[in-house]
Amino acid sequence: MPREMPKFTKTPPEIVEAFVAAAPLRRDVERKTMFGYPALSVKGNMFAFTFGARRPMGEYVEVPAKDTKGAALKKWMADGLAYADTLPAKAKKEPSAQKKKPAAKRKPKK
Repeated sequence: MPREMPKFTKTPPEIVEAFVAAAPLRRDVERKTMFGYPALSVKGNMFAFTFGARRPMGEYVEVPAKDTKGAALKKWMADGLAYADTLPAKAKKEPSAQKKKPAAKRKPKK
């Protein structure tokens, strides 16, 4: 029986705004989305991410609600970035070697 996928809650707009405002201004910090949520990484290692689920994930910490804005959030992000800086760079994934199959030719209608 297939496993049921959990329902994800969108990050509230005010949290996204605070996340963007607190993001470090380094050129090597990559901004992207992961599962539709804003995320930040350096050298391929994610160090900040907004995620609606309330379950622990290995090697990640949850920022207390009181620290989700302003200077407190910037400190959490700076600490996460400092840790990610100690990690080796992740190798970039190469594009899939599989080629797309050509589309089947359609017979013209008569």
